[in-house]
Amino acid sequence: MALKIRQGDVDDIVALVELGSEMHEEAPAFNKMDYDPKKLLQLGVVLSEQGGMFLAEKDDNEIIGMFLGVVMPHYFGSDLMANDLCFFVKKEHRGSTAAPRLIKAFEKWAWANGATALRFGISTGVEAKRTLKLYEKLGFSQDGYLVNKYYQSKKEKEKWEQAQTRKISS
Repeated sequence: MALKIRQGDVDDIVALVELGSEMHEEAPAFNKMDYDPKKLLQLGVVLSEQGGMFLAEKDDNEIIGMFLGVVMPHYFGSDLMANDLCFFVKKEHRGSTAAPRLIKAFEKWAWANGATALRFGISTGVEAKRTLKLYEKLGFSQDGYLVNKYYQSKKEKEKWEQAQTRKISS
């Protein structure tokens, strides 16, 4: 299987939304929150215009991974910083060259667009240690931690638990 890493465009937005759904469902840090495909469609349009969408594609045109990000001024000053918004590779393709090649493609694009720093997070709760090792292998260093806290009323929690039970039984 040959794997191609390429910059995405508007024609890729539907595949992006499908991957986003898969990522949302798998990620313990995200699946507690709602999922709105319309928001991902809007994000896809913006990123396709700005250029910060990179996709891993198999020979049969199946999109199996994505790295989405932006380059923008840091809030402390005018230096440009590249930030990730989403990094995901389908389970069956983890450990392939897809992940490092996606990161490198975004990195190259970010430097070419004036970034002076790259700042990526590992926020899904999926294979975090393995992902950190990959970033370190590519020259990144860990500078901090990410913490989460969620608010859920009792009614919302019950609704979420019922939805999870329906997913498991279907």
